[in-house]
Amino acid sequence: MNRSMCQSAQDYFTTMNEVISAIDYKIIDELVDKLVQAQQDNRKVFVFGNGGSASTSGHFGLEFVMTGAPGGPKALQVHSLSDNVGLLTALANDTSYAEIFRYQLNAFATAGDIAIAITGSGNSPNIVNACQWAKENGVTVVALTGFDGGKVQELADIQIHVPSNNYGIIEDLHMSIGHIIGQRLHQILP
Repeated sequence: MNRSMCQSAQDYFTTMNEVISAIDYKIIDELVDKLVQAQQDNRKVFVFGNGGSASTSGHFGLEFVMTGAPGGPKALQVHSLSDNVGLLTALANDTSYAEIFRYQLNAFATAGDIAIAITGSGNSPNIVNACQWAKENGVTVVALTGFDGGKVQELADIQIHVPSNNYGIIEDLHMSIGHIIGQRLHQILP
C-alpha cells in the first residue's frame, strides 16, 4: 500500500478537490435509498471500522439515528460496532482481533439488515471477515473504501470509493459522505 502525504495545506486541498471530483455521487444516493427502505422495513444498520474509521462509524451512528423525529416514526436503528470498548477488548482477548466485528454481526444481525464497513485499505482482516459473514448471511454489505478498494470491494453490494492514497483525505471524505447521508435522511424520513 503506497501511502501519500501532502506537502502543504494548498497541496492537501488541491488533492482533495481532485479526489472529490472522482467520486461517484450516484452511489451515495443509492445508499440513502437503501437506508430509507431499511427504516421503513424496521431493519438494523451496523457500522464499523478501525482507528479513525472507528470514530467515523460512531459518528455515522449518531448522524443516522438523529434523523428520527421525537414522537414521530421510529428512528433508523443504527449501531456502531466500534463503540463498545469493553466488548471489543473482550472479543480481541478471548477470540482474536480478526473476529471483533464478525462476532457482533453474528450476535445481532439478521438477513435483510445492512452492514457498513468504513475502511481506508479495505484489507483489515476484521473488516474482511465481517463483510464475508454478512455476505454469507443475507446482510447487505456497504463498503466505504480508499486506496484500491482492497478485498472488501469484492464483497460489497454497494461500494463508495474515495480514490486516494492519502489516509487523511480518505477519512475526511468518508466523514463528509456520512454528513451527506445524514442530511438526506433528515429531508426524506418522516
